[in-house]
Parts: sequence; structure tokens; C-alpha cells
Amino acid sequence: MARSKKRSKERSLFATFLATSFILGALLGAVLASTWIQGAPVLQLSPGETYTRSITIVGIDKNTGQGRLAVLTVELRTGSGYLAIAIPPYENEDTQKAAVDARNAAELAVNRDLSQVDIIISIENIEPETTITGPSSSAAMAVLMVATIRASENTSPNMICQDAVVSAAIGSTGRLEPVGEIAEKYQTVRGAGIYSLFVVAQTQSGYLPDYPDISVERALNLEKLVSIVLE
Repeated sequence: MARSKKRSKERSLFATFLATSFILGALLGAVLASTWIQGAPVLQLSPGETYTRSITIVGIDKNTGQGRLAVLTVELRTGSGYLAIAIPPYENEDTQKAAVDARNAAELAVNRDLSQVDIIISIENIEPETTITGPSSSAAMAVLMVATIRASENTSPNMICQDAVVSAAIGSTGRLEPVGEIAEKYQTVRGAGIYSLFVVAQTQSGYLPDYPDISVERALNLEKLVSIVLE
């Protein structure tokens, strides 16, 4: 009995150690990222200069449980570091945090300080009663931001492959993370009949077979996602 209690206590201490290490690692990563960006060149646009890129995303309608396609758009324009998120419901904290993580990841990917530009994120082709929220579109947000930044600097590639759909979350350091209900999302994309590529995180679980008309590509981070989606 005493030995069993000792093992239980050791497992509890080990679990606490892992959790603490994870939190400290995340905090350290955020601090290092912040320090890096502070020394990055400032991206500046001329007054009235704007750049826009769009990509198809897929989510789950929280009202019906069915997959829904929508068009995500990022607009980059001169400003003062403002991040606007026009994705209903507008007060959703998960979506807001996802957008902030996407911007941080994009800043790191292009090594630019975005404090002198505004980023506006919007969504189209969505019915009023449909709700698509959460982090599953954040990787798509980040790659759109990279595309618009590259376009502003006339750097190629900066166009979005329009037959690709991205469904992955992204952390502030650029690592892609898995999302939920991926099988339903994949079937929704395939059912549309106009997309040939479905991009997910490298660590995404779930059975996602290739078909003659559509294949699955996995990406570990934003750098890899950019190489897949931009052309």
C-alpha cells in the first residue's frame, strides 16, 4: 500500500513538472518572439496603399454540426498596428486570440514589425445563422498575412493557390496545431468538387485518405505551409 501511494505521488509530481515546464516554455517562447520582433525592420506602406488576399476555409456550423465552406480575406493597409476581426460572432475570444497568434507568427515568418500597418480579417459566403469560430482558421489567417506582406514588398511568391483549403491552428511562434472534427471538414471540402488539396497540421490525427480528385498535405509550421499554398 505504501509503495502504491509512493508511485501515485511520483506520477502526480511528474505530471505537475511536465505542466509547469510546458507553461514556462510557452512563456519563454513568447518573450523571445517579442524581443525578436522589436528588432525587426518596420513594414511601412504609402497612404492609401492596400493589399488583399483570400483563401477558402472550412468550419463546422455550431447550429447544425455540418461542415461549411467560407472565404477568408486579409487586407493589409497603412495604419498603426490595428487588428480588426470581422468574423461573427465578433466577441468570440477564441477567434480573437487565434488572429493575434496568426499575426505574431506572420511577423516572425517575414521578420517584419507590423506596428505601422493595419490588418483587417473578414469572412464571406456565410449565412447569417451560421457560426464558424475558433482557431481552425488561424493558420489560413497567417499565410494570408504573409502573402499580403510579400505583395507589399513585391516579393514572390505572394499569390494564393485557389484550389487549396487549409484547416489548422497556429501558435504565435508559427507551429501548426491539429483541429477538431477534421474528417467532417475533409468530406465537406471534397464534396464541393473544386478543390484538389487539403492542408492540415503535421500532427493532425484522424483518417484522411487521398482520393484521385483531392490529396492531403501536412505541414509542421508556417514556413512549410507558405511553400505549399503560395504560388
